[in-house]
Amino acid sequence: MSEMVSVLECASCGQLDPGPRGNCTACYGTDLIVRNVESSGQLISWTMIRRPPTAFRDDGPYAVAVVKLDVGVQVTGRLDPMAAEPAPGSRVVALTHQSDVPVFSPSE
Repeated sequence: MSEMVSVLECASCGQLDPGPRGNCTACYGTDLIVRNVESSGQLISWTMIRRPPTAFRDDGPYAVAVVKLDVGVQVTGRLDPMAAEPAPGSRVVALTHQSDVPVFSPSE
């Protein structure tokens, strides 16, 4: 079963945003609520981080991905290091989280 991904939803206009931020990028409203959404989506792009920042040195190398979720918002996360290398446009789903970051794997 897939994990949920937390995004921000503007209470004024309904715009979804990956956050964190203090105001809506569509209407500039400040009433943002956390909403959990399904984690399935399309892989837009990814890159391999071979020399991670000091805070993540023990994690490297790792792949960072941009995923457009089925609800329409783009989020960043990591790719499952044990999964096959996905092509942009592939369907992916977050099956776990690592330090509050979704980890995406190819979906079937």
